[in-house]
Amino acid sequence: MSANDPYTFLKTLIATDEAKAQSRASQVQPPLIVTVSRDFGSRGDEIARMLANQLTIPLYDRQILERAANRAHVDPARFEGLDSFQSSSVSSFIFSLLTGSGGDLQTYQRALFEAVLELAQRDCVLVGRGAHLILSGKRTFRVRIVGSRMVCAKRVSEEMGIPLEAAERKVYEINNKRHKSIENLFKDSYEHCSLNYAKNFDLIINTDRISAEGAVPIIMMAMQQAGFDLQRMAPKA
Repeated sequence: MSANDPYTFLKTLIATDEAKAQSRASQVQPPLIVTVSRDFGSRGDEIARMLANQLTIPLYDRQILERAANRAHVDPARFEGLDSFQSSSVSSFIFSLLTGSGGDLQTYQRALFEAVLELAQRDCVLVGRGAHLILSGKRTFRVRIVGSRMVCAKRVSEEMGIPLEAAERKVYEINNKRHKSIENLFKDSYEHCSLNYAKNFDLIINTDRISAEGAVPIIMMAMQQAGFDLQRMAPKA
């Protein structure tokens, strides 16, 4: 079976008659927005890139941080650490020291919200930074990519050329920081903001047994079933 078979099936699944497609094209359509939250080592970044490529829409990852920094008139390099601080009080203190602006974590939160909302005015895939929460009130397809710690650690060990034990520790530490960061940033705005809260996502994929290539058509088929119009997509042959 060729690697392109899932996409051939997907094309058949979402095909509609030409007249209907032309009618839809003449109407103003809401932007096609997908958010991807991922565990470290789960192939989430790779899946997000492949999904954006198949949908032929832009992907934003670190660019979200850069836009937030620009809105707050802060060097993006100084903003980067705020994604992983585990204590909101420490975050506020360090933010003030780094920026010299007397600002606090709320400055970062506000800039992050504005950056995500601005990007979501057009078709795009948004990776991380709590975009699934910020856009929860909008028509957005929210995906979470997960994997068991050991499977993710084996991937990280192979990709980074580090011992398995060190890779497992790295997976745990990075995932823990991501969870703490989301909780600290959004706990005052959302009742349930944990990355483990399944209802915050439309689709959760465990990549222990599903490849990145296999995950992409699953996401696209789920989007189709959820009522998202994928006529604008142009899968590669």
